[in-house]
Amino acid sequence: MRQGQQHSATGDSGNAITCRRCGLYRICFARRLEGGERHERQGVVRRGHEPLRAGQPVDGARLKGLSVLRSGALKRCRYSRNGEEIIAGFYFPGETLGLEWSPAGQEEERYVALEQAHVCHIPWQRIEGLMEEDGDVREAVNQMLREEITVERERLLRACRGSARQRVAAFLLDLAERRQRRSLSADRIRLGMGRREIAAYLDLTIETVSRTLSQFKRAGMIQLEGRRLQLMNGEALAAAADGVEGERLCG
Repeated sequence: MRQGQQHSATGDSGNAITCRRCGLYRICFARRLEGGERHERQGVVRRGHEPLRAGQPVDGARLKGLSVLRSGALKRCRYSRNGEEIIAGFYFPGETLGLEWSPAGQEEERYVALEQAHVCHIPWQRIEGLMEEDGDVREAVNQMLREEITVERERLLRACRGSARQRVAAFLLDLAERRQRRSLSADRIRLGMGRREIAAYLDLTIETVSRTLSQFKRAGMIQLEGRRLQLMNGEALAAAADGVEGERLCG
């Protein structure tokens, strides 16, 4: 790769990231001793050139290591004994897969593409070798694990507590914050997931999610056309998420 060149990929949503904005950047790239420049560690990353199609699961072999989503959107899910889909999370460009911990005995979770997506991968064996060779990589991996545990815990708490309005508002704000961290548009979002997936994730009914989004739209908090979302009033959404709105909307 030529100096200054950055890999990127584009999915159906038009959302993609360069290597510099990726969660694995500090692992894939080593700092030069002179000038503070970075160069790519050749052969570290396996880039998925063939995109995942909507509904296609990520190859299980890719979960035996760290994978990062370059473009598109994924959901992490499993199925209950009666066949009900349980969604544990969503993933967007630049975010890392394979850091979650699942209780012993729990049915294995899968990552499934919500739309066309590209994934990069580093096997654990290669990561362990890099951690032994490079203290910066070791610290980067440890920091990534610490941050993921903290962020995921807070995200799950917001998704399962409070009223429907609080959960939906917190969910929309979380989408914006995650995109902003990767230098993507925070107020204009194409939702990779449908209302059924949002309802399953927030443990609400589809009707409740639809009604709440309509309330936010009427109140001028958001604009929503199909899956194209625009946040119009972040302050009002934050108040709704915290349950401290000055005026409640009637359903």
